[in-house]
Amino acid sequence: MYTWRMSKSVALTLKHVFKIELLIIYVAIINFGFSIYFKTYSNRKISDLDSQMLKIQLEENSANSVHADHTELIEKLTYDYAPFTYFDKELKTELSEIIELLETNQNTIEPIITFQNNMHQTQNRLNLGYDTLLYCSLILIMIAVFLIVEKSFKNRIDLHRLKVMSEEQSKISRNLHDGVAQDLAALKLYLEKEDISKSKFYAQQAFNEVRYMIGTTHLNLNESFEEIVKKLAATLEANYNISTKVYIGSTKIQHLSENVQIELIRILQEALSNISRHANASNVEIRFVDGIDDFRFIIKDDGKGFSEEEVELKNKQSAKKHYGVSNIKDRVELLGGTVNFISEGGTTIAITIKDSVR
Repeated sequence: MYTWRMSKSVALTLKHVFKIELLIIYVAIINFGFSIYFKTYSNRKISDLDSQMLKIQLEENSANSVHADHTELIEKLTYDYAPFTYFDKELKTELSEIIELLETNQNTIEPIITFQNNMHQTQNRLNLGYDTLLYCSLILIMIAVFLIVEKSFKNRIDLHRLKVMSEEQSKISRNLHDGVAQDLAALKLYLEKEDISKSKFYAQQAFNEVRYMIGTTHLNLNESFEEIVKKLAATLEANYNISTKVYIGSTKIQHLSENVQIELIRILQEALSNISRHANASNVEIRFVDGIDDFRFIIKDDGKGFSEEEVELKNKQSAKKHYGVSNIKDRVELLGGTVNFISEGGTTIAITIKDSVR
């Protein structure tokens, strides 16, 4: 029952999303069936006509031709083959002449041969028309398939954008909880203790966090990849007083697909957000370099560093979760790349993506 309901739901969705495309396919199928049926029917009738005409010629060559009864044949010619002569006055005249000759038992061999030749020419024209209808059906199906593929592709892009937006909303929510909410809680605590110095410190921290979040969420993705990266670096530097340098040593950046660029930007946002909140760093370097068959993206800071094992242990022992490392891993995996976290004199995030520019 559940499977039937699910199948029905999928069918209704397809009808709603691909309404015009399905209509085109239905028309193409009906047209295809119509063409095949009438082409087969008319060819069979013409073949039968040839047999009947041959029979008449054999009878006329026999001794009993004068006494032959052609009543049944005349009815067959009238009802089966008259439709072929509707749009051909000459052919209609020839058929009428043959019927008159049969009714009076006169010789019909020459009129029959002429009529057969003309009928075959008519049938060739009819077959050409039927074949044209068949090709039209195929063209309609190809158009419908193209529209379905195009619409599916657009729907996939829309779903990806919705997914990115949802992830960004979740990230903002986590940042508000992990950063701003805790800073405000500390601010409230020190205000109650009348500790002005620490109150000012946590107020400034919350203010910086909010400004940084606003700056990173108002990016214009129509700008070049390099410009977006530089704006992210400038936002970090302006809000946290962390010296940030960007080195572009890559010619492959210009050939990155839009999806890869968006994912790399999100990875950079995640890394810089983690640095601003946890690293206690004074300097950050962002590098883009080309390998022989890969593209490398490196983010390095001079902060206190961390280990993946340490993050995993904290996530197990504390209700407060840290998703930065796992988010970066997931995004790099989505791009088919690899990521290494090196904690020596700070933290270096080294990302390698082999298929990024194919």
